[in-house]
Amino acid sequence: MNFGINVFIKYAFEIQNMEPKFLIQSWEEAYDSCLFLYEQIDRSGFYPDVIVGIARGGWIPARLLSDFFTNSFTANMKIEFYDKIGEKKQRPEITQQIGINIKGKKVLLVDDVADTGESLKVAIEHVNELGASDVKTATIFYKPHSVVKPDYFVRVTNAWVVYAWERFEFIKEFAEKFKKEEKSLLELKDYLKQVGIPPGVVEAYFATRDY
Repeated sequence: MNFGINVFIKYAFEIQNMEPKFLIQSWEEAYDSCLFLYEQIDRSGFYPDVIVGIARGGWIPARLLSDFFTNSFTANMKIEFYDKIGEKKQRPEITQQIGINIKGKKVLLVDDVADTGESLKVAIEHVNELGASDVKTATIFYKPHSVVKPDYFVRVTNAWVVYAWERFEFIKEFAEKFKKEEKSLLELKDYLKQVGIPPGVVEAYFATRDY
């Protein structure tokens, strides 16, 4: 299969220090990236018994990889890094453990991005403690300052990645920021559209919320 290689070619010639502050990912881009991940993993000869999505960012990529592998043996685990906005824990905590027996199984841990890498580190330690026979990690994006380099990834970036499944979350964060700075709703909408959030999504968000 070579379909996903188009994603790699598209990104391979981008100049790293010229990339935008935000990378707004469409559903199609995310799908193609996950397909490329699958092709990487397949070529490496690693065939997971269980695919584990790290909540919440890894849910959708894990589901797609499950489809590509035609492997219905999936599980979730949730790792949280923040008590509340601006207060970072010293170490991320597992707040939802894997609900199936993975002892002696080959496990693929999936997340959307390796940012600090701390969550991946905790996840790897946890599945090893549960007796997994082999553990590999896969993310769409990898940031060079991450303490864990995924076994499989599509692109290296320092940008803030915004996936199609977290657009409202992104808008909410900037709405709070702009409100504190006493900027108008029009200024906020213009900014969001300029960075690449689809206009329809911006309007749909504020159609049901006050600013």
